Amino acid sequence: MGGGVNRDDFSRVGPHYLTCVDWSNSNHRTAVTSSLVQGVYSMQRDRMKKRKPLSNPWWESFGFSLDKPLINEDDNSIYGAVFEYKNNQNIPHSGSGVPPSYVIAFRGTMLKFKTWRKDLEEDLRCLFTNLSNGTRFKHAIQTIETVLEKHSTKKTSVWLTGHSLGAGIALLAGKTMTKRGFPLETYVFSPPISSIPLDSLSGLDVVKDIFRFAECIFKVTLSVLFDLKTKADDPRIAKWIPYVYVNPSDIVCAEYIGLLKHKNVMADFGLSEFEILGAGVSIRSLVFGDEIGEPIQLLSSADMTVNKNKPNVETNNMLKKWWYKFKKAHALAQWWDPNPDLRVNWETHSIRPSTPCLDMEPTSSS
Repeated sequence: MGGGVNRDDFSRVGPHYLTCVDWSNSNHRTAVTSSLVQGVYSMQRDRMKKRKPLSNPWWESFGFSLDKPLINEDDNSIYGAVFEYKNNQNIPHSGSGVPPSYVIAFRGTMLKFKTWRKDLEEDLRCLFTNLSNGTRFKHAIQTIETVLEKHSTKKTSVWLTGHSLGAGIALLAGKTMTKRGFPLETYVFSPPISSIPLDSLSGLDVVKDIFRFAECIFKVTLSVLFDLKTKADDPRIAKWIPYVYVNPSDIVCAEYIGLLKHKNVMADFGLSEFEILGAGVSIRSLVFGDEIGEPIQLLSSADMTVNKNKPNVETNNMLKKWWYKFKKAHALAQWWDPNPDLRVNWETHSIRPSTPCLDMEPTSSS
């Protein structure tokens, strides 16, 4: 999303409290990876506003340096970046965890500046399961391959992270590289999903479950009648476990919660294979009946964190209230908030090939 100087000032709004990173602490890893994505947003705003750079603290505060920005050749915008962990500033760290050698981060949609047109074009690719054919995704894969080839003789860990549209790129890139034998640790915030956001709507859960079941039957039936191509779970990515972060009030990603609930319901009735088949039928294939790409939400495994804190907005204008609530629920800042009381309302879900969805558990606030 867009934003001004306040959003880019690390000393005011960033996780500046994190002066010693424990790489074995999941909350610390969450704060750092989300900050690196914020750094990409800030770089693009620095560039477009031609201002004194505000972006550097978003990665330097955690021991990273900018290896190179990723430029979209279609509009010359910065859509991502490669960060290398050099720790030239000797940022202290603790615990038994090991920092990544590189983190490749991707930003989401920015509704200001000249980049908005290309951003929305990529958003439509997400909706119609065609993101893998976009120039950004192809360039992202080339970048990942270059980093891996450059350090093929050394033990080098590469992480992927992204927000919104960038989360979609990171998820697809993670799946692609895993199929090639390179499973990369992946952190995605508010990833898009090409499905009706039922979970963000009010109403009984049983009604939503019935609708999802009917939708699954509808898609599978049409795919059989019209011989549509579908994408199924790939056994090669079963052991790759991305970290997915969502908010129920965020219509972009809320249905990931419903996706896991639906997997549970279908598994209870012994219909897991049927559910997987339905998940592999895209909107694009139903509308156009042509070759389909990789569905972003088709995951064999995942660890999902749900922030159940409801965004508070003080305004009587209903349209503004909805928009401000959405922006807060979609924002990166919620994932580095230092308040442990807020993390009490974070829940974790897990999905594995043989056990579609495990029970929810509160996330540790340590």
